Amino acid sequence: FIRVANEAMCRPIRALTQAKGYDTQQHTLACFGGAGAQHACAVARALGMTRVAIHKYAGILSAFGMACADVVQEAQAPAAKPYLPENFAYLDEQLLELTKQCLVKLQAQGFSKEQVRTEPYLHLRYLGTDCALMCGSAPGSSDSAPRHGDFLKT
Repeated sequence: FIRVANEAMCRPIRALTQAKGYDTQQHTLACFGGAGAQHACAVARALGMTRVAIHKYAGILSAFGMACADVVQEAQAPAAKPYLPENFAYLDEQLLELTKQCLVKLQAQGFSKEQVRTEPYLHLRYLGTDCALMCGSAPGSSDSAPRHGDFLKT
């Protein structure tokens, strides 16, 4: 069971390092999380690494990172409409409704409206294709609504 767990930890490390052309043997494995130190040497050995760094607070680093991370609330709705000016008002309404849904959920967690920042995205695809591209509003756009065609500029 432990070997299976160690191999499950090795797989994403291999995938990330090899995809970027790095040799794991030339690096130091840094561990974190409650059981990270217990698995570190076996994982390093499986990856061909000879050095392991174990921070004195390794057991709480994962929890600390989660505590420092942004709280995210996501919502989505289908809108099978061409991204054309005649549909911008409809898309604006959809985005406004999704924003309200997220705001209600975040306020229920104790966040004020002033603490909430929205980042709308549209999944757009070229006519006749099945592959959607996630497009955010252009940096510096006057607002994040699609009425000005801001999503076309990304």
